[in-house]
Parts: sequence; structure tokens; C-alpha cells
Amino acid sequence: MNTRIFLKIAWLFILGLLSYLFFVVFFLSPKINYFLTNTEINNSKTQFDRMVWVINEKSRSIENKENFEKEIQLLLSGVILGKSGYAFIFDSKGKIIFDPSGEFTSKEFDKSLIPGVEKKYLFEELKKAYNEKRVFEYNWNRVYDPHNYSYEKLSWIDYNEKLDWYIVSNIYKDDFTSFVAGTNSLILNISMVLFGVLSIIAIIISVKVIAPINKMFKEVQKANVTTEFENGVKEKDEIGFLATQFNTLLDQVENNRKNFEEQVQVKTKEIQDRLYYDDLTNLKNRTALEDDIKDNDFVSIALIDVDAFGDINELYGFSTGNLVLIEVAKILNEFATKFSVTPYRIYGNVFCLADKKMMGFTKYDEFISELCTIFKNRPIRIEELDIDVFINVTLGISIAQDEPIKAATIALKKAKKANMKFFVYNNEIDTKEIIKKSMYWREKLKTAIEEDAVVPFYQPIFNRNNEIVKYETLMRIKDVNEKGETVYLSPFLFLDISVKTKQYLQLSNQIISKAFLDLSKTKRQITFNLSFKDILDTDFIISLDKNIDKLENENKQRVVFEILESDYISDYTLLEDFILKYRKQGIKIAIDDFGTGYSNFAHILKIRPNYIKIDGSLIKNINNDKNSYEMVKSIVDFSKALNIKVVAEFVHSKEVYENLLDLGVDEFQGFYLGEPSLKIE
Repeated sequence: MNTRIFLKIAWLFILGLLSYLFFVVFFLSPKINYFLTNTEINNSKTQFDRMVWVINEKSRSIENKENFEKEIQLLLSGVILGKSGYAFIFDSKGKIIFDPSGEFTSKEFDKSLIPGVEKKYLFEELKKAYNEKRVFEYNWNRVYDPHNYSYEKLSWIDYNEKLDWYIVSNIYKDDFTSFVAGTNSLILNISMVLFGVLSIIAIIISVKVIAPINKMFKEVQKANVTTEFENGVKEKDEIGFLATQFNTLLDQVENNRKNFEEQVQVKTKEIQDRLYYDDLTNLKNRTALEDDIKDNDFVSIALIDVDAFGDINELYGFSTGNLVLIEVAKILNEFATKFSVTPYRIYGNVFCLADKKMMGFTKYDEFISELCTIFKNRPIRIEELDIDVFINVTLGISIAQDEPIKAATIALKKAKKANMKFFVYNNEIDTKEIIKKSMYWREKLKTAIEEDAVVPFYQPIFNRNNEIVKYETLMRIKDVNEKGETVYLSPFLFLDISVKTKQYLQLSNQIISKAFLDLSKTKRQITFNLSFKDILDTDFIISLDKNIDKLENENKQRVVFEILESDYISDYTLLEDFILKYRKQGIKIAIDDFGTGYSNFAHILKIRPNYIKIDGSLIKNINNDKNSYEMVKSIVDFSKALNIKVVAEFVHSKEVYENLLDLGVDEFQGFYLGEPSLKIE
């Protein structure tokens, strides 16, 4: 075996080793160090956020300030950030409230200057960093190196408005790098071992591969076969010969791969055609129909049954019957193009035309009329027998039903049984009116969105002193009635339809963005109703976050999300994550319609909302229904025990209001106290 090949491989091995070491030392190791350092920083930031959250939660219900401060001191003393960092607290005047290290307690913190920066007080810069929502970095000294102010410090800052406390982390950045000390040598050692193992495997494989190739090369030489290389490589150059052979091999592999991909595509198309297309007519089949309509809320289906088709088979034979079906498919395909619908063959002599784009009612009326008469004066020409076959059809029609195929099948059976040309499945409701209503509101909502006519109304909510403390945001659409007067339409008329017509997100976005702008007009809270479906909707959450990001922190504190408890909440973990996410931003949480549906006191213990809003159906009957009274009383007692405020809606009379006052309800909403309006104070 020629040793020159192995010498060249040895050189390649050495170059590979050097490249590998360069990659490990100058790229891989720094990347891992950076990742580990950032992971430790993020872990410490999470720990700091949790500590701030605990302080803020405890500050909401302070009974004894001295005991409260002792609890906070104990908390701060027990929390270590990073390797040796901690958190301290000072007020807006620069007075230290508590410093676990004692570093700032012994100094006049309000007069502490940042070294190397002319006349910049540390506490003022920390406050400035909080207002600008940024992490504050500065140089400071160490206890063991008091005259060297070159050590970088990292501070996260949060502010408790109620206590006038600034909560600040005090961490040296190089503490985080100590976590990854020794990582470089460990990575290098592991890499060398790994490289060694892989090298041994590569050498063994090389010997196994090169030996037969070298043998083949010698056999070629014996046979005096000469090869001219396009790039001028000599005949006796083993590497050149080897490269040529491998290039040929790669070309063959590439050609085989392309051929294989083409074969896979052909086979895939064959399978799809068999699965989704009818062999006889080449129309889509029932499986394709079910897949095509499964994600559509508004689908209209017309099933077409060729009447007395058994007689055609009996009279002319099955082969002629198949030819008739092929011609029917061609005619329906042409007809489908005219009305922008899709043709299918469901089974046997039953075809289907599906409208997934919701054509206008007038056009659909025309569609049904023409479909009923399409074969009336149009015989099916069978060239092989030189005959004309006349056929009639019966239609079963389903419009905007939950199970369109099933509904159309029922309609078809009813039409055949009653000897009718067609029958529209209506589920004992006037389908025509439903479609008209849907079309009417879809266009009206489209116009309202385009003309910015979606407006927020506000219904005031009062405290026990009859003072307005917040407003509930309600959606209205500005419109003009037959008399030319401006009216505002309630969502009761259009909200369900807006979900089906995919316009709900645009309506919600306009209401939320306008209500957020109105926050600047009042110092009171503003509440928004959210359903669990909203929480599950990724597009809704993205839109909501964009609007929230535009708010100042102080305005976020005045936003309340009312989550509808009457919705079926399928994932409480997801709900808890949603609440935690927005509570961190200062947004308050209320559980709306509590007392009906799936009221779950155990989950309330976990969620701990700021407010519980009792369902109106209990409030309106509280004077006459003992069960409603006892239920409300239980909810109030339960909420008081958890320090959760109780809101009663649907307060429609003085008697109900006074009854709720006696029960200890905290806040009140209803037409007796104030109706919804554009006005906000």
C-alpha cells in the first residue's frame, strides 16, 4: 500500500486538529461562557423579581408597620443574588430603609457620589434608571480593595409607590463569571478526548476504505489504463485519482437522489390522488370535502342526486351509466366555475357543490334556481351509443350549519321523500333570515371598522361612599337610524356574528386602544372584559400586548382585566400564567360573573384576584330569592376572608342597593347608579 496517501492524510489530520483547537478555544468556549453567565444573571433577576413581588403583595395589607418592616428585613437578609449579591431599600429622599450588608447604612447615602463621574449622586442615578426602565451599571470598590473603584456593579431597580421605597439589587458583575471558572479547561479536555476518539475511528475507517481503493488503483496500473484528468492531475497522483473516483461517486449519488425525489413526488401525488380524487370523474371526493371545510365557519353545500340513476344502469348498462356520470361531472365543473364554488363527487350518483366564500344571498338564490334547471333542456350525449340521455336532479342544501354534510344529506332525503326539486335544511329556523342577518352584520361591521365607528362606552362603578372608583369599558357601534338620528348599537346584536366572520379581533383592538387613550382623561380605573377564548387566542394576546406596551407604568396600575368566570376554563395553569404575566406589569385582575357556571373556589385561592364580580343573575333576584341571597352572602364572606374586594353588578333598584350595602359588598354597578355612556371623568 502506498505510504504517500497516509502521509497526506496525516497532514490533513494535523491541520484538522489545529482547526478544531482554534474553534474550541476562540469560539466554542467563549460562547458557552457567555451563555452560562447570562443564565446566572437571568436566574438572579428572576429571584429579585420574586422578592419584589412578595414585598409589593405584603404592602397591600399592612396592619403593623413595625412588624412589616421586620419581615422585609428578614426577607432581604435571607436572599442572596448571584454569588454574594443582595438587595437594599431606600426612599425617594435617599434615606436607607434597610441594607443587609451595612455598606450604605454607615454612610450618608443621599450624599454618596459615583466615582469617576462629576457630581452624580448614586441614589439620584438609581431613581433615574428606574424611570427610564433600564438596568443601572456603575463602577464601585470592594471591601478588600477600598481604594480601587474599577469593579463593575449591576443594579435592577423597582419602586413601591405606596411605601415610597426603591428596591435595588447590589451585585458585582464578575460574581457571575466565577460560576463558569474552569469551564475553558474542562471544555478543552473534553474536546481533546472526543477528538482523540473520533480520530481513532476515522483512522480505522480510512484504512478500511483506502485499502480496497489502493488495490483497485494498482489493478488499473497493471492493466495500463491511463486516465486524463481535466484539471491536469498526474496519472500517478493517488490523491488525484482518489478525488476523481469520489467525484464520480458523488455525481452518481446526486443523480440517484434526484431520481429518488422525483419518484417520491410521483408516488406522493398518486397517493394523494387516490385519497382525495374520484377515479371515475377526476373530481375531488368526500374525504377532500371534509378536509376543505373543517376550518370554515360559513360553508354552504348543495348535494346533487341524479334521479332514477338505477333505471339508466338497468336500461343501458353500467358502462353507459359511468359515461353519464363523467358527463354530469363535466357539466357541474363548468357550472362551478361560473359561481366560484368547488365540485365534488360524494358517492355513486351524488355530487356536491361547496361554497366556502359565502356568496351574497341574491346570488345564492340565482345559484339554486339555475342548478335546479341545468339538466332540464340539456341531454347527456353518449357518443359510443349515439344516444341522448335525459336526466333530472334533486338538491339537498345546507347553509351555515355546524355539520354541513350531515345537514345537506338530511335535506336531500327530505326533498326526495316529499318529491321536491330541492330542500334547504333549516333546523326549524328560517335559514334565509339567518343568512340575511349574517351578511347584513358582516358588511355593517366592516364599514364600522373602516370608518372608525367602533366606540367605547363607560359604565361607572361606585364604592360604599357612592363615589366613582372605576369604569367598565363596553363596546358600541356608532350608527344612523332611519330617521337620521345617531344611535349606538349594543354588542348583543353583533358580537357572536363577529367571531364567525373573523372581525372580532379588529373590533377588540379598536376598543382597547381607544380606552387606553381615555386613561389620560381620568384618574380612575378602567376595566375590560376578557373571555378565556381571548386568552387562548395568540393573535388577540399579541394585539393586547402592543396596546399595553404604549402605556406608562402609572397608567398600567389603573387597568383591570375582568375575566369571565362563566366561560368554560379548560386550562387553569394557562390562566394562572396569563394572570401572573400581567400582574407583574401592575394590571389588576377581576373574576367576572362569579357565582354561576363553573365557579371554583379552590382556583380562586390560587389565582387570588383583586376583585370578584358577582353575576348579575344573583343580584337582580336577591330581594326575592333566598337562595340568591345566601349565595351572595357566602361569596362576600369568602372574599372578605381572602382580602378580595367584591363588586355587585345589575344593581337596578334602591332596595337591592341597600341590601348589598348591608351584606358588606365593596363596589356597585347598575342602571340605578349610572348608565353606560361616552362620558368619562
